[in-house]
Amino acid sequence: MKRVAFAAIAGLLFLAALGAQEISVRDSLDREIRLLSPASRVVSLSPSATETLFGIGAGDRVVGVTDYCDWPAETETRAKVGGYSAQSISLERVLSLRPDLIVCGGPVHASIRESLERLGMVVYVFEPESVEETLEGAEDLGYLTGTAEGASRMISRIREELAGISTRLARVPATDRARVFWEVNSEPLITCGARSFLDELITRAGGVNVFGDVAAAWPLISSEEVVRRAPQVILAADDHQPALTVDEVSRRPGWSGI
Repeated sequence: MKRVAFAAIAGLLFLAALGAQEISVRDSLDREIRLLSPASRVVSLSPSATETLFGIGAGDRVVGVTDYCDWPAETETRAKVGGYSAQSISLERVLSLRPDLIVCGGPVHASIRESLERLGMVVYVFEPESVEETLEGAEDLGYLTGTAEGASRMISRIREELAGISTRLARVPATDRARVFWEVNSEPLITCGARSFLDELITRAGGVNVFGDVAAAWPLISSEEVVRRAPQVILAADDHQPALTVDEVSRRPGWSGI
């Protein structure tokens, strides 16, 4: 009986030790994500997640990325699992890398996330909608990969940089701030409104979003309305399709004057 009792106690202590190591965070979908120990083999399905993982010092744990994950340079040495959309990502390649953690985006990856989870994979959704959510996600990834200290250093550095920018901008009158138009898509023409991450970035950088008075996050707009609002700066992502160029913009009716 004593041996049985001792074995039972030892088993309980072992389970308690495992419980103490368990990592629990909530992802961008507010789902609880658990790991018994820090992940050592991570597959990232989005460029933003990949850059964050390398930024917090977890790059040596990243074993697979997408074709669009091109920064930092070390990503070129990682296995490629496909493109950005769920349809272009190879489920077989992801599984062949034996990941103990997969980091993906939001709606664009919903179908492959569901397939991976049905197969027992742990998937963390990284789809921040604000600067603060980005930093919170970086902190979560730090816990999940055992690089909490690296994540803390990166977050502190970013907060210091943001505070410095805010201090400098406090001296700039609102009338002197650049009026910005961000082109999310050209056909149809879509921009960022007040409820978007991009609107927050424009504002934090000292600009004024010319469509910041529109409540929708991604409003469909007319070319004529862009001309009427007369932005001083036009921005678009470098993966904008087709590529946004000065020549292309100048050929649009009325745009040569802005």
